[in-house]
Amino acid sequence: MANRLNQLFQINPQTYLERTVLFSNGLLSPESQAIMANRLFHHVDIEPLNTRSRARLLPNLHQYFQLGDVPMVSYVVPVEGVALISKNDGQNDLVFIPEFTCCRLLVQDDEGLLRLSVDRGLVAMSTPPEQEPNSRYCDSINYWEYVTDDLVGVIRGTAILFKSPDQPWRFAMQQIVGATGHEVVRTVFSRDLRYPRL
Repeated sequence: MANRLNQLFQINPQTYLERTVLFSNGLLSPESQAIMANRLFHHVDIEPLNTRSRARLLPNLHQYFQLGDVPMVSYVVPVEGVALISKNDGQNDLVFIPEFTCCRLLVQDDEGLLRLSVDRGLVAMSTPPEQEPNSRYCDSINYWEYVTDDLVGVIRGTAILFKSPDQPWRFAMQQIVGATGHEVVRTVFSRDLRYPRL
């Protein structure tokens, strides 16, 4: 790929999200879900869509050599089920969350690992589950935390987690607005995940 979008994304994921629309709904497709079955890591590729871009899964690493871009060996939170990520992973430092619209990320501490899952189809803000007595969750992030009354229409969200050396995992959510085919980045929200560090 002449655009080298994977390389640009890996250099600074948050800056990429601030400047370029990244659709992640393709990661919800049946084909993507079949590729993800029984795998811990995935080969994510960012392809251009005019001035925007989209994330997709490649079934095999050798396909990157055909694209001429840097492979992104990443975690992906499945539609159903969980993704287990290392708290201190030094090699696989990206997590993609497919189409983060009307949903929330749930985070559990699991003996050196973080267990990530997504609740989908939420219609409003709800009490964070980590605030409930005897909760098994250490953190959660709700799409509705960032959607305000001044926004009209469907506000799409793309969310990722990324990790810098000696730093906690950081959540970033891109708000996408505009008519189909003319979408733009409205803003990007980010914060560190809250979890016990080793």
